Amino acid sequence: MTQPRQQYHNTIGIADAALRKIGAFGQPADPKSYALWFKYASGDSGLLSAAINTRLTRNGTLNAADIEELHDAHIAPGQVQDKGTRIGARLAGEVDQIAATLEVAEDNVSRYSRDLVTAAQRLASTVNRADVRAVIEALAQATRSLTEKNARLQTQLAAMSEEIAQIRREIVDLRMESQTDPLTGLGNRRFFVTALERAIVECRGTNEPLALLIADVDGIKAINQNYGNIVGDRVLRFIAMVAKEAITGRDVAARYSDDAFAIILPRTSLPPAVRVAEQLRHAVMKCELVRRTTGEKARLTLSVGVASLDERLPAQGLIETAEMCLHAAKRAGSNCVVSEADEKLFAALSGTTLSASALPHVKK
Repeated sequence: MTQPRQQYHNTIGIADAALRKIGAFGQPADPKSYALWFKYASGDSGLLSAAINTRLTRNGTLNAADIEELHDAHIAPGQVQDKGTRIGARLAGEVDQIAATLEVAEDNVSRYSRDLVTAAQRLASTVNRADVRAVIEALAQATRSLTEKNARLQTQLAAMSEEIAQIRREIVDLRMESQTDPLTGLGNRRFFVTALERAIVECRGTNEPLALLIADVDGIKAINQNYGNIVGDRVLRFIAMVAKEAITGRDVAARYSDDAFAIILPRTSLPPAVRVAEQLRHAVMKCELVRRTTGEKARLTLSVGVASLDERLPAQGLIETAEMCLHAAKRAGSNCVVSEADEKLFAALSGTTLSASALPHVKK
């Protein structure tokens, strides 16, 4: 028999089994009920089988609410809009199923305990071998029944354990997704704040320095207007790539805002942090934008602010200092690095603007 024909007969058999289940429990043959029992009959989901078997053992049937809940959790979880809500619902369902399974196990043990008590009572009043044999056979049957039930429960618990492990992996993926900038692949602002606070705690615990860079793409709005948003997005991805290449070890790069990036440099004092910022700025300057229609060229540049961690400075204070340095770099004419120890910062704070000739890093 050819493979397609074999698959046809297999699916027909599964469909018949699903319809028999629907008929046996007197349920409407609607799409959700049919899809649920079809997957159950296929045997492809140990978790779904365990969930249905647990409810059947507990209630003897599935009601409309059971079908709705099981369908949403196991057949079409993608219909739930929010991933976190979906995962939470699945996890809550797993907890309910484990609780129900434990209840069934407790009932089985209680029933077996009653069988033991009954057997002891019968043995106490038994006077002939035939009665003793009957008691022993009844007790052996009860033991076999308990063993079979425990084996089924173990299978269900194994399936639930596997699903919970999968849910844990999905939670990790969801956490990473919620802290990742989709355009650049770097951590987003939420990730940056968490990473900075953690790095500050670690560096203070070991009495080591820490520096923060905030780099802003000069003229990104003009790039979007002149070359289009697609080119602007490519520029941001290029900057992200350069930032990744600039960091090593425990350094962290993140997308700080729409056109700005942040780099956390643990175990780094101010002078080497400024050197990293200069390396980043020069690497970006090597890239040119060229308009194909006219051959017009534009060079990419960065303005970078650099701040170092003071022993009393909180995370927000460090961020504000780096932003102040970035603002000074912009006021100084862009395409330069300004640190908290730079004279250009004090010029910006005093409201003066330095000429391009006074700035060694500005391209003339």
